[in-house]
Amino acid sequence: MTEPKAKSRKKALMRTVRMSEEEFELFAGFCASQGLTTSDALRRLARSAALLGPTLTGEARAEIVALTRQMRAIGTNLNQAVHRMNAGHMVPEDEMTRYLDGVHGTIVELDRLYRSLCARAHKRAVQAVSRPGA
Repeated sequence: MTEPKAKSRKKALMRTVRMSEEEFELFAGFCASQGLTTSDALRRLARSAALLGPTLTGEARAEIVALTRQMRAIGTNLNQAVHRMNAGHMVPEDEMTRYLDGVHGTIVELDRLYRSLCARAHKRAVQAVSRPGA
């Protein structure tokens, strides 16, 4: 099964950044080593510095996708249980408890992971834009 493509978010605003030749060469080298364009790297830095959360790629993205799939599966099971209840069938208490515990655990894990990713991204952004000795 393939992942659906994310909707493109049009970037309507443009900002200009002035750098010395040395700064640009160092930054461009960093971007190349990370497989990023300079625009994407600057956008990621801005997102992190503004506490908008990290751009999820690699292992972090895979974790979020896996947890989201788990949450969908639990939601599907819960939805089936509710349909059975609405049709007049009793859902065993232990089954309902299991569903609700699964939903709660997945939400807690997603929240923990996302908060951790945001905190790390913000810390890196602060370090990247802080002046030495400031």
